[in-house]
Amino acid sequence: MLAVQQWLHDTHAKQVASAELAQRAGLEERTFLRRFQKTTGMTATEYCQRLRVARAREMAQTSSVPLERIAWDVGYSDPGSFRKVFSRIVGLSPGEYRRRFGARL
Repeated sequence: MLAVQQWLHDTHAKQVASAELAQRAGLEERTFLRRFQKTTGMTATEYCQRLRVARAREMAQTSSVPLERIAWDVGYSDPGSFRKVFSRIVGLSPGEYRRRFGARL
């Protein structure tokens, strides 16, 4: 599991299918998903979402890149989905987060 987690961190968890992760771990997909959740306390989907949002938070804090571009860069093709996931994890919308924590560029 550690190797899969490291790979996810290295690739920023962009466009990852659970079948691909299972293959990387050398396990059947159902076995992988069960073990991943037991190891991390999260589903593979939630883990990937948290990695993407962490990257988006970093980008929102340190750049003036439009939030729609940040959503795309971290792996979301739909800005609305990105806003929903970001808000659920962080507790603020991406715009609110940037206003509160973004660098004054």
